[in-house]
Amino acid sequence: MKDLDLKHIIASIEPIVREAGLTALSLQDNLGDIKYKTAKDVVTAADIASEKIIVEGIQKAFPTHSIRTEEAGVVSLPGADPDILWVIDPVDGTVNFSRGIPFWGVSAGLQVCGKSVGAVCFLPRLGEMYLAYKDGGAYLNGKRIHVSDTSDIAHAIVTNGDFNVGIPEKINQQNSKNFSAEAAACMRVKCYGSAVAEGCSLACGRFDGFVMTMSYPWDITGIACIIEEAGGKATHIDGTDMQFVDAEQVLFSNGILHNELVKVLNG
Repeated sequence: MKDLDLKHIIASIEPIVREAGLTALSLQDNLGDIKYKTAKDVVTAADIASEKIIVEGIQKAFPTHSIRTEEAGVVSLPGADPDILWVIDPVDGTVNFSRGIPFWGVSAGLQVCGKSVGAVCFLPRLGEMYLAYKDGGAYLNGKRIHVSDTSDIAHAIVTNGDFNVGIPEKINQQNSKNFSAEAAACMRVKCYGSAVAEGCSLACGRFDGFVMTMSYPWDITGIACIIEEAGGKATHIDGTDMQFVDAEQVLFSNGILHNELVKVLNG
């Protein structure tokens, strides 16, 4: 891996993400027009404002780092290193956000040579700031966090991505299969509708597993690092290494239950 001071980098990005999240929060009650990107997906003025703050902040602090965002795509400055990539979701859980549901957040994940090595994820409505970097641990509001120690899958609480995303017919069918299998094996199955909220909740022990039937790099780059640094595991749904590609099926867990969850989902 490239020789980077990850602790310094994450500390430098934290106030930028905090500003973006608080800006989005200030706009939540007065959003104006909500635009539909697709028939079932929305974007708001807060997404755009938050993204602008983060992109400009990273470009100023680390101009040689590449950037990919959910809304604008690749917005790297000329000469940026493609192997050092920030993947940004300015408002993860925009549907929740647009309806006043508190489960949404801002995610800035850092990939180096295709691996997730750093993250700043902020849940403004809950007042929770999560930080992590490779071999440095994961933190919630400055306090070290760890995944749950649940070892009996019958006692596990797991969560899933939303229905009606992407190609609804395909995703809904797979989600239904996942929910059914998990419900038979686990104590409870939840759905927050925000990957950053669900992933961060897993990292601090609230959930034991999180399945996303169709993810994108901006959904999972940040939470993958946070969960792994909190002692958990992040893989493709079949247990193979995560690729951070578009429309990927992924599984996060406390690590203890990971292999068992892979069997449940692929049975």
